[in-house]
Amino acid sequence: MAELVQRHMESMAEEMEEMRRTELYTLKELRFILKTRKEFEYKINGVSKNLKDFKEYIMYEKVLLKQIHNRRDKNKIAERKSAIEYKILRRIRNLYEIALQRFAGDFSLCLSYFKFCKQSNYINAASVAVQNMIKNCAQNPDVWQVAAAWYAHDRNDLNTALTVLNKGLTLHKNSQLLYTEAIKLELSVMKNHNTRTDGDDLPNKVCKKIETYVNFICDCINDCCYLIEILNLLESYNFTTPVQNLMIKKLLQNHSEKEIVWQTLAQREKRGLHYGISNEEQRSGKDCLTLCFEKYKEGLSRVSSLEKASLWSLYLDCLVEAQVDRDSYGLLKNDTTVLLKSALEQASNEKYLTERYYIKWLELVTDEEALHILEKGTSALPHSVDLWKLRLRYATMTDKNIKVDEVFNRGLEMLKERSLPLWFMYIRYYTLLSRDDMIDDIYTKGITYPQEISEVLKPRYIEWLALAKGIHVARKMYYKLANEKPYCKELHFSMSKLESTEIEHDYEGWARVHELACKQFGEEDVDVWINHILFYLHFNKSDNVNEKIQRIYTEAENTLSPLLQSDFKEKYAKALSEQ
Repeated sequence: MAELVQRHMESMAEEMEEMRRTELYTLKELRFILKTRKEFEYKINGVSKNLKDFKEYIMYEKVLLKQIHNRRDKNKIAERKSAIEYKILRRIRNLYEIALQRFAGDFSLCLSYFKFCKQSNYINAASVAVQNMIKNCAQNPDVWQVAAAWYAHDRNDLNTALTVLNKGLTLHKNSQLLYTEAIKLELSVMKNHNTRTDGDDLPNKVCKKIETYVNFICDCINDCCYLIEILNLLESYNFTTPVQNLMIKKLLQNHSEKEIVWQTLAQREKRGLHYGISNEEQRSGKDCLTLCFEKYKEGLSRVSSLEKASLWSLYLDCLVEAQVDRDSYGLLKNDTTVLLKSALEQASNEKYLTERYYIKWLELVTDEEALHILEKGTSALPHSVDLWKLRLRYATMTDKNIKVDEVFNRGLEMLKERSLPLWFMYIRYYTLLSRDDMIDDIYTKGITYPQEISEVLKPRYIEWLALAKGIHVARKMYYKLANEKPYCKELHFSMSKLESTEIEHDYEGWARVHELACKQFGEEDVDVWINHILFYLHFNKSDNVNEKIQRIYTEAENTLSPLLQSDFKEKYAKALSEQ
């Protein structure tokens, strides 16, 4: 083995010398290249040969080749390419061929070699590589697709390409890849169709061939999504209309319960691709759209219950789009509105209408009708926050307190801890009516609700009390709420803010607010301690203020978790520096 490696290394001498002479690489770099190649040579010439070693050696040489190209461009060195690049290319090819002798059945290696031959313009070698791939890796359908593409696109030989694909399909009767490629190649035959040389009968012949493929697809695969994919592929080729009709017939026979089938057929009608009626007569956009809607309706009567909701959404989207683009279809606004409202009503009655369509429905009706629709919506979707918000909003617009109270209470029952937006709307409604008695009752009720609600309403309540009934009432309620669990940090911040806005400060009461905040949240919150310190630095500047601040600092150190100590000290230092 050592002698073989030595011979290979000696064969690189001229190449390495040219690299040095043309100053592509320094001596240090060349020594490293030689060392790396020698290590690879020992690996691939050892007793136990490993495909990974071959791949890594080949990749190294490819990277080296690219690096040489870049250095030539950068330093404008054009000489001695045959002595350097061509030798590296030959080495890479030899490495591939040696590896393939041992690992002929490895598709990734075969494919890599084929691509290398194509890129290096080794046409004969690429042809041989394709033949060997077919011979050694026939169990992989990708091989047949690669081979067909080579003959069709690189060798411009469609007949051989189709022959290869048909051989592949005899082995892989359920390969979507090969059927798609075969149909595409048949269509490409028509792209190059010349009536003089090919005759007028070629479209029919190609159509028959594609029909044969479609029959095999239906027998061997029978996947409606794949059939639709092929149907879309054929759509722009008018001569394939008989095949398209055959595929639609198969879809209706075997997959009529699928939503995607009816969506496809409806959209084809919209584009003027009609099934079951003559296409000879030119139809208007309005006619096409009408046929589209009819196809959706037929589908809704035939799809499975599991897929009906999805088809309803697609049908309604189509109706909404038609309403927006009605002018392009020659429709009147009233026509589209009536159609859409009727469909929304039917979907709602069948319990298939989703939240966004209920909201869309509101755009088409009067306020009184809207409230009725929202009653249906919240009944069908009782946990929809948006629908309850809209229902309460429309109830407030009727200006009937009893109706508003009824909707609000029903919404609370359904939404529970997610009902906060309703509380805000309800409070605003009675604020506009200047009903302080009702607002007080609402807040009193809200602060007893789960934490998601009470935590937000408590601070708002004392702020409202301060404005509506005075600071003394607000203070009294604050102390009551502050000592009730679950504790609310925002309540303390709001009370402190209220105390700061008073003309005559109650420093003793204000200090108690900060003390309560530190007592309840001091283990996990740095800011309550900093706010307490800032209170003395900015407001309550008594003679012994430094002593009080030091006491708070010590208490914070003893209370805060170790992870928060550094954050506290940093904020404390900043607070002192700003004095």
